[in-house]
Amino acid sequence: MSTHPPIDALKSAREENKTLKYILVGVFLLSTMGMFLIHELPAHVTLHVAPNLRAGDQITVKDGRNEVPAPNVYAFAIYIWQQVNRWPKDGAKDYETQLFAFQTYLTPACYEQLKNDREARNNNGELIQRTRSLSQIPGQAYTSNRIVPDGANAWTVLLDMHVFETARGVPVKDTYVRYPMRVVEYDIDREKNPFQLALDCFGGNKPERLDPSVAPSAALSAAGTTKPMAGVAAPLPSIQASQASALPPPSTLPRDPVDQPTRP
Repeated sequence: MSTHPPIDALKSAREENKTLKYILVGVFLLSTMGMFLIHELPAHVTLHVAPNLRAGDQITVKDGRNEVPAPNVYAFAIYIWQQVNRWPKDGAKDYETQLFAFQTYLTPACYEQLKNDREARNNNGELIQRTRSLSQIPGQAYTSNRIVPDGANAWTVLLDMHVFETARGVPVKDTYVRYPMRVVEYDIDREKNPFQLALDCFGGNKPERLDPSVAPSAALSAAGTTKPMAGVAAPLPSIQASQASALPPPSTLPRDPVDQPTRP
């Protein structure tokens, strides 16, 4: 006769059910926690990668965004501003076309400002068969002191540009201008604006003429002739000043009202 104690099948089944119950409760709690964490994660992540990213550099993402590198802010400002001011054939049509095409890269206030400027020029007959192009002045490319912090998630970008215009095929403007473009982070449909940045026109500043008489070198004009390159009428802020949100003093040179639309 066997000396082993009899097996209590009912007790064993109850213990198995109890263990299974603990497992199911644990799985439920983990699933609930996972769903909560997933819900808290941003649906989209906007990642700005600096062009000079090196091995070992780290990118910190917070709330679906990372800090926008200064070169990216400059590149965005100069590209969008060039496109808005690109009138290849007839400003009466091209200005409106470009504004419509790039409106999602402009803040509503900036869009209205430029729209009003376009309407005023058009009513004065300034845009008929007028062409315009903006290009970066050679030797005046990106430097860190061209990006001036302007509040939370906003910057003023100092663009030194060559402005060339013709009217009915005749050159009417060939000058150098510093545009203080304000760039802000802009929460908008990513399908329409993947950069999540927008131009806010000039903020509280105004464009300045640059003095060609102090040029250290020469630049090729859009007309194909050589002329002195514009020197900076108001010096760029130092690196320390740019970090302290300081803009250069305004130029004493006369300003061109055509290049500085006013806010409505």
